[in-house]
Formats: sequence, C-alpha cells, structure tokens
Amino acid sequence: MIDPFPGIPIFLIIFAAMLVRTLTGFGSALLAVPLRSILLGAKYAVPFIMVYEVLIYLMILGREGRRLGGDLVAAWPLLVAGLAGVPIGAEVLMAASDRLLKGGMGIALIVFSILLLRDLGAKLRRGGIASAASGLLAGFLCGSTGLPGPPMALLLRGQGFEKGEFRRLIVLFLTAVDLFAFGYFLWAGLIDKEMINNSLFFLPAMVLGFIAGGRAFGRVDEASFRRLTLGITLAAGVLLLLTAAW
Repeated sequence: MIDPFPGIPIFLIIFAAMLVRTLTGFGSALLAVPLRSILLGAKYAVPFIMVYEVLIYLMILGREGRRLGGDLVAAWPLLVAGLAGVPIGAEVLMAASDRLLKGGMGIALIVFSILLLRDLGAKLRRGGIASAASGLLAGFLCGSTGLPGPPMALLLRGQGFEKGEFRRLIVLFLTAVDLFAFGYFLWAGLIDKEMINNSLFFLPAMVLGFIAGGRAFGRVDEASFRRLTLGITLAAGVLLLLTAAW
C-alpha cells in the first residue's frame, strides 16, 4: 500500500485532476501523471492513472455513447493509428529507465504545453498523413507516458473542428486508446491487484473532484482555467526534467 505521507499529496493531485476534467473535459492526465511520477516514479504512475481514466470514460460512454457513435466514421483512421501506437509505447515504458521516462515526459509536457498555450496548431487538412501520424503519436504517448491528449488537441484544432465535434472526437479517441492501454497493461502485468487496491483507496478524491467541478462549472472562465492548468503542466514538465537530471 502507498505510505501516508505521499498518500496525502496523491489524494490532492487526483482531486485536482478530476476537477480539471469536469470543468474542461480535458487535461486530467496532463496534471496527474507528471506530479505522481515525481512522487512514485513513471513506471508506477502511468499504469496507475489508467485505472481512473477507464472509470471516467465508462461514465462518459454510459452518458453519451449514442452521440459518440455518430462520429466513428470521422474517427476511425485516428483510432486505428492510435491503437497501433499503444503497444509500442507500453514496451518502451517497460524497457526504459525511470530517469529516461521522466526526461522524455518532461520534454513532451514542455513542448505540448507551450503549443497549446500559444494555440500554435497548424492549419491541416482532415484525414491523410497528418491524422495518421498524430493518432500513432498519441497512442505511443498513451502507452509510454499516459499522455495521449495533447497531439489530438493540436490536430483537431488545426483541422478546424467546431467545439462540439472537437469535444466528441477527442473523447471518442481517448476512450478507445485508454481502454486499450488499460487492457494491455493488465496483460503485461503493469497493473496488478495491489495497484487496483491502491486506486480504490483514492476513489473519494475522484468523487470529490467531480462534485467540486460540477459546482464550479459555469462560474469559472474555462479559457482562463485551461491556461492555468497548462501553466501547471509546463512547470511540472520542467520539474520532471530537473528530477531526471538529478
């Protein structure tokens, strides 16, 4: 079991991550994975977040499954590429040192945080090589770092999807790759009984985060809150690089 001292900050991290997800629909892993990697190591933190991501997406599918089904035609090239990238990333997670994983995660966080903060997504055609490459990269990052969202956010923004379709497509993609990653991690032994028991211990933090986010929804400016979240992930990326170098 996780010791009480790191358990308290982990509880707060999960609470904050679920608050961010409820408010913005995006970004819980961006916040939770790097901070937990600093406390527990990347090899533990990446599979650990998948337990919560699966719970979140099962809830989303239960609520919006019918609406998401209509976007499968547009999403299937992304999904195929993303699912192909997950096992490659998972093998890197198992083979690489924790120091290397933290350094790679730190660099990815810094780059994607800056791009998302500055809204530098290129204007891209829908479909084609850009979609396949972004899906493959997102799947690889899901398996290796637990962070598939940023490449998808940049791609869909660059392709000019309106807000509703953007949200549905990214939810559909993240649901598929995270569920697949969870199954692959179980098969590979990265998620075991002890990890699941530890995750159950922190379920109250997830529930409280959802409640707090629901009450704050509509009262907080989403754009400002998203910038704050990405600022935190940028700082977390820098801290990961420092801990990797140390």
